[in-house]
Amino acid sequence: MSGVKRALAGILIAAGVFMPLSASAEFSIALYAGKQLTNNGDLRLKQGQTDLTFHDVSWKDESFESPIYYGARLSYWFDELSPWGVAVDFTHAKTYLKNGDTVAVTGTRNGTPVDAREPVSDSIRNFSLSHGLNMITLNGLHRWFPSGKRDLSPLGRVQLYAGLGAGFSIPHVEADINGIKTDEYQVAAGPVANGMLGLNYDMSRYLSGIVEYKLSYADVRAELNGGGFVDAATVNHQLIFGLATNFNLW
Repeated sequence: MSGVKRALAGILIAAGVFMPLSASAEFSIALYAGKQLTNNGDLRLKQGQTDLTFHDVSWKDESFESPIYYGARLSYWFDELSPWGVAVDFTHAKTYLKNGDTVAVTGTRNGTPVDAREPVSDSIRNFSLSHGLNMITLNGLHRWFPSGKRDLSPLGRVQLYAGLGAGFSIPHVEADINGIKTDEYQVAAGPVANGMLGLNYDMSRYLSGIVEYKLSYADVRAELNGGGFVDAATVNHQLIFGLATNFNLW
């Protein structure tokens, strides 16, 4: 079973844990898509006697190209109108190194010191997390009811929410470095932290729409075939939209 399948199985198990906790609580399952932008940052390559840092590299996301950016979330609120809740979140994001750029490179190459500006492609022919910079986080949630209550009136349908969470990544690493290729899922490749701010709108008693901004930090250490690794700490801005089914409301 692949790492992503294990992650989805874990989400389903979490659903079984959350649902029986309270008959009056609120439980929801959300599916979403969206757009990700990744900040420039440093990338480290360690392979044999080569240990290089590529400074201020750029990334592209291709969020709407197959496989698209998507995610799933299980949320549990401790009461139907409770401001507090928890959620398990799975996000399938993507990021591709722009290896055509020329950047500052420092470190050693085959034991020889390097301090110069070089095309990234001189050392890294390809590096991407294209079948997923997959992130799994456990989040604490807080929400607000602008009308002071929740019903099917125009303002009563609206809830604002925020959350903070932490977890780990399961990236699908695709790399071609010095003729050595890596193409595999890697479980728990590094820590993840995220924060979110969003709006939930009840379209009916059991169906809601969500719009959200999420900021994620993922420090991925991608192991390379034949030894060595690529270490990339990415800061990711995500704008997401989706639908949620809700249970035990009102």
